[in-house]
Amino acid sequence: MLLMIETLLLIFAALEQDHRAFAAGSVYPLDKALNSVDAQYKDCKVKMANLVKTKYLKKELNSMPVYKKVWKAGEKKYVKKPVGPLTKNHLIALYVYTDSNLYKDFNSATRNGRKQYTQKTFKWYSLHFLLTEAVQILRKTQGCMKTYRGTSVEFTKNVLNKEIRFGSFASSSLDPNVAQSFGSVSCFEILTCHGAHVGPYSQFFYEKEVLIPPYEKFRVTAVRTKQYHFNLWCNTVYTLKSTGTKSDLNCAMTSKKAG
Repeated sequence: MLLMIETLLLIFAALEQDHRAFAAGSVYPLDKALNSVDAQYKDCKVKMANLVKTKYLKKELNSMPVYKKVWKAGEKKYVKKPVGPLTKNHLIALYVYTDSNLYKDFNSATRNGRKQYTQKTFKWYSLHFLLTEAVQILRKTQGCMKTYRGTSVEFTKNVLNKEIRFGSFASSSLDPNVAQSFGSVSCFEILTCHGAHVGPYSQFFYEKEVLIPPYEKFRVTAVRTKQYHFNLWCNTVYTLKSTGTKSDLNCAMTSKKAG
């Protein structure tokens, strides 16, 4: 009996190692993220804000306990009327986004949720809109910035001179050391002109976070590896330069077709 248990444990251990090896060996694409929820809400912010206020925020908080819990924590933090250009809901949305309990789920849904968004089954209409609007408000007084993003995964390398999007809200930092602490497998040096410094509003202000929206486009101007650049701060470093925006879903939820 003991021998059988030991054998099963060895099998499970081997399977776990295989799983980890597969995950570690995965190579993720850098492309235009065509399945992204890339709504920019240009020329329809008032209509979408009303939908969020009267419909989506309450509905989504009630349907997702984790979202509601973190939102309530944000409400306690921002009891007083905010000073500055952002509303209380903008501040809470930024607080919510930086919570590790839900940002991965939210980013995955944003990166791959185009179909769900148009079919009205997307779970995050309220958070997506509030984050987008917050970033747009803040960037008006910030201009273009050089930021850094570190990851622990591998991306395709044959992307020189190609145009890409992150496809979700991408966290980056003004400090390369902070970026590197998140991973040193594939890293990015980014000139963003549509992202915003949200550090003062984050749960982790010391990370000097710059949030890049899913609709911003970039040209890959350089791809460097440690094989040829020994002192590189990551195994592979991609240099990205902003080339504007692409928002296929722009006002999809407020158009006549949306119903």
